[in-house]
Amino acid sequence: MGDGGVAGPAIGCGDSLVATSTAPERFRDQVAPSMRRLLADHRAMLGQSGLYNALYQSDLTYDGAAYDGRTITVYLSGTFTLAGVCDVPRVTAQLERTAITAAGAAQANILVNGRPLAAVLSLK
Repeated sequence: MGDGGVAGPAIGCGDSLVATSTAPERFRDQVAPSMRRLLADHRAMLGQSGLYNALYQSDLTYDGAAYDGRTITVYLSGTFTLAGVCDVPRVTAQLERTAITAAGAAQANILVNGRPLAAVLSLK
């Protein structure tokens, strides 16, 4: 948080998006286990690393995904609990990058309770 994009791609509020890894697992569908693991982690910080999980307070469930060869569409249900406005770009980056990386997609479309992620996280 707050490193101005030094440790990874810059996201809102001067943060960096930084990849983490878990024990190796092989699945035919990499999206489901990746998203489930991300959503199941309710720790605010990843050990002593200084890496922040903006999703730690949220109650979200992975319901499925569809991949058209370019875009991964991920279907989630549940609710977000965010710690402030800076968590909006953090949550967006964490969800989208996890889906893109797991699917090998060019872009991600995240739907929560049938609504686009941006609309759900809108502060309006």
